[in-house]
Amino acid sequence: MYLYYSRKRPLEELPEEITAIWMCAGENCKGWMRDNFTFSIVPICPQCKAEMVRSEKMLATIENTSPNQLKV
Repeated sequence: MYLYYSRKRPLEELPEEITAIWMCAGENCKGWMRDNFTFSIVPICPQCKAEMVRSEKMLATIENTSPNQLKV
């Protein structure tokens, strides 16, 4: 019996754009989150509790429709 892995491509390519994010400033942590999904002005890393710094990343376009979204 042979098992193999086959990764199918998505049916359509998702549109991407430069997105504002928060990156963890912790030395060994790779945590990050989208800016429009944070609940505070300057978030704390949920993984290691270190400070986070603003940055940008090319990500798939999605919209946050949460009523709790932080308005700045």
